[in-house]
Amino acid sequence: MEITDRELTLLNFYRASELHGGLVLGRLVLHVRDPDLILRLTAHSAEEVLHAQLWTETIVAVGGRPSPTSDTYQARYAASIGAPSSLLEVLALTQVFERGVYRHFMLHLRRPGTHPRVQATLRRMLADERGHLSWVKEWLDRQTGARRAAVPELMRRYSEVDTTIRKQLLDDYEWRELACAS
Repeated sequence: MEITDRELTLLNFYRASELHGGLVLGRLVLHVRDPDLILRLTAHSAEEVLHAQLWTETIVAVGGRPSPTSDTYQARYAASIGAPSSLLEVLALTQVFERGVYRHFMLHLRRPGTHPRVQATLRRMLADERGHLSWVKEWLDRQTGARRAAVPELMRRYSEVDTTIRKQLLDDYEWRELACAS
């Protein structure tokens, strides 16, 4: 089965975004003192880096070549809202981001003509993303005081940005038919 250059570019975008996300979470661990949060962030970081490896293997398996790119989900978020400046902001953005990734991967999985190897990788990613969504939501729900009060506003603001970024991503990859479904 053939894979288009445009889809290979999208897979490379996924690869670079997973790697970038893993590195961001890994750096965040250096500033955290809570042992449970250290454990969860370290595991999440490791899974994101593993996802980058899986996308790299998938790209090669379908006849492509991974290539350097600075275009990632994180770069698109930063261009729109700036870099998050607190643990709460990072994890609220992570929750919104992971929800969006889950929905986007489901759209990609259901897209007609998706290569079977890409489908297998997407299925693997979807299973991991469910776990990411669970632990981050639990952490956000446990916040107290002013931090807890900030969560709904952050989630609303980040969700608006996420919607814009995802529509742009679908447009960039000429998946207009999916943009209407998302």
